[in-house]
Amino acid sequence: MNTSKVLSTVGLLGALAVSGYGSQLTAQGALQVGGRTANFGVHALSPGFMPDPRHINIVSGGNIDARGLGLGPGCVGWVTRQPDAIIRLSGNSPNLRVYVTAASDTTLLVNTANGQWRCNDDSYGGTNPTVDLTGAGPGQYDVWVGSYRNGDQARGQLHITELSSNHP
Repeated sequence: MNTSKVLSTVGLLGALAVSGYGSQLTAQGALQVGGRTANFGVHALSPGFMPDPRHINIVSGGNIDARGLGLGPGCVGWVTRQPDAIIRLSGNSPNLRVYVTAASDTTLLVNTANGQWRCNDDSYGGTNPTVDLTGAGPGQYDVWVGSYRNGDQARGQLHITELSSNHP
């Protein structure tokens, strides 16, 4: 291999690392993004869905430390490889909110329909997380409910709402 090809390859890898592209690859290597199955089901929703909020029984936790995946601020907790829920939104929602209620400290990771990571650990003065997805477009949202402490498995509920008055 000649020197210019080596320099081109090194330059490309450096550009990908600076752009943050590498963290997406790390996450996709550790977490199943864009799949067809989830631990607690696939849920098809249309804007204006009823009843609102939608409740999904979950158990938090897993063996992957989200903090080490480089997903962004608030992306912490222990999760499984497979998402806990997949939300398939059929249209535009001006204000989609995802939150968890559980007796233990839980975390929330959401990979949005456009591939962005949105995460939260604590919200509304407690240990239950909330992720607001303002201007949510149609597509698949992969959702992980993590446990803040390794080994914890909290039974709780994942809630999906379009109403700002609903929160943990």
